[in-house]
Amino acid sequence: MYYLKSNYMKKIIFVTLGLLLSAFVSIAAHRNVGAKDIISSISEYKDVPGVEVISIGKLGLGLAKGVANLSAESEEEKAILAILNGVNKLVVISYEDAALATQNELNSKLSKLLDNAEKILEFKDEEDTINIYGTSVNGGESIDDLMIFIPEDYTLICALGSIKTERIADLIKIANE
Repeated sequence: MYYLKSNYMKKIIFVTLGLLLSAFVSIAAHRNVGAKDIISSISEYKDVPGVEVISIGKLGLGLAKGVANLSAESEEEKAILAILNGVNKLVVISYEDAALATQNELNSKLSKLLDNAEKILEFKDEEDTINIYGTSVNGGESIDDLMIFIPEDYTLICALGSIKTERIADLIKIANE
């Protein structure tokens, strides 16, 4: 009788472990793509003529924010700087001057990669479609790794770090006044 209980327990443990493992594999396969994933996926294009990649690290951003804080006069400028407080790295990829084939290739590749990202907002601004992606964390209190993709302008902007949604709301409120 003890032998049956022991085998029965082993089966339960193995089935449970199998289910947990398959759940972890499923989650890993369907996880959201973040800004770091996107940047590393298109790094092969950084030496292609007409493709510009500008990367500003934490120290560079800190210096820029310090200078900008000194010259910020309006409430709107101060609100923009408050949004950038949680950003650790800023990467801008522009391929406006690249060959048409490169522009189309990068737009296609970025669109496919971003299909696996969490879209926060999409809107039209005259003839441009602006797509904003990121990862909502802490119940929507902040957004990690904000990505702004403007395919018609051949531009991707990635702000790595955490941006408090309260600061974005402040900027919207000021802009509507």
